[in-house]
Amino acid sequence: MDKEQQSALAESAQTGAPPLPAVLSQYWGPPETIRAHLHAEAPLAVLDYWERLRGPRRFPSRADFNPMEVRRHLPLIFMLDVAPNETWRYRVVGSVIADFFGVGNPSGMTPQDIFGANAEVALTPLRICTNERALYMHTASASWLYRDRNFVHYTVLLLPFGESDDKIEKILCVAEFVSEEDAARS
Repeated sequence: MDKEQQSALAESAQTGAPPLPAVLSQYWGPPETIRAHLHAEAPLAVLDYWERLRGPRRFPSRADFNPMEVRRHLPLIFMLDVAPNETWRYRVVGSVIADFFGVGNPSGMTPQDIFGANAEVALTPLRICTNERALYMHTASASWLYRDRNFVHYTVLLLPFGESDDKIEKILCVAEFVSEEDAARS
C-alpha cells in the first residue's frame, strides 16, 4: 500500500467519510509472488516458517505445524477447517483477531456467523486459496467492520495445509493491523 492510500484510509477513518472499497490490493500464487507484496513482520515470519515446513511439496500437512514455532505471532493467527460445499469454520483464533471480530470466542463459527452481510470479505479469499490451491494475501480497509475500532487497514495472508498437494484441509491465516496512529505517522 502506498502512502497516498494510507493517507486516504487514515483521513476516511478520522473524518467519518465513506470508506474506500474494502479490498485495496490482493494477490495469490506462489510464495515469491506473495512475498514481493508483504511488508508486515508477522505475515513474513509465518510465511518463512510455512515454506520451511512444505519443503518440495505444494503445501505442508497440518501435522507439520507447531504453533510454538510462531508463538510470538499467535495473537495474530487464526486457522480454519475447510469443509465441502465452500464451508469454512474457525478452528482456533488468536486474541487480537478475536477482538477484531468482536464476537467472543469464534471457534466453530463460520464467516457468515461472524460477519453477516459482510461475510463475502472473508469468503472470497478463502475461495481463492482453496480453489486455486495457492497462497493468498490482501490488504483491506478495516472500516467495513466495527467503525469504533482504531484499525485503519490490515493485511492478511492465507496459507493452505493438506495431507496431499491435491486438497486443502486447513487454512492458516496471519494478519497485521495498522492503527489510525500508525497510519497518521506514515
